[in-house]
Amino acid sequence: MARAGGAMAREAVGLLGVENPRARVLEIGFGPGVGIAVLSRVLPNGEIIGVDPSDVSHRNAAARNSGAIARGSVVLLSGTAQALPLPDAHCDAAIFVDNLHFWPDPLAGLAEVRRVLQAGSPVLCAFTPPSGGPPSRLRLLFEAAGFVEIAEHESTNGYLLRAVHPALVE
Repeated sequence: MARAGGAMAREAVGLLGVENPRARVLEIGFGPGVGIAVLSRVLPNGEIIGVDPSDVSHRNAAARNSGAIARGSVVLLSGTAQALPLPDAHCDAAIFVDNLHFWPDPLAGLAEVRRVLQAGSPVLCAFTPPSGGPPSRLRLLFEAAGFVEIAEHESTNGYLLRAVHPALVE
């Protein structure tokens, strides 16, 4: 994952398009921490919050991102997409690469992602070729979860879907 995921992590973070240098970005299923490392380089004044249930992932990501963790710009938490250990509207963006197809209930997980995102925040879901690609009807799943501005992209790194948490209706 660490070797194959670097190019996708860079592309996904770029497509996520977070412009606020102090943004709080959530990565779900951070694995070896490659995406967290890319995010912390792009947003050195931001806060990167990683959530993953695996002890092995925590050890690997902590070793890879030890400097950012020591500075307080990266926080690694145990949890799953279906039960994110964060308050409502806590994050400015969310990203997850090569793991949505492992979520026991993807619709519940996406609803939980919406809960922790601020209105208008982007979310990026990506799959590298070794992962087997995205599940069928992924766009419909994001629509059912209430996301808007859904755009699908394909590149040599794989498949990416970017969506936005809907803005509040006044």
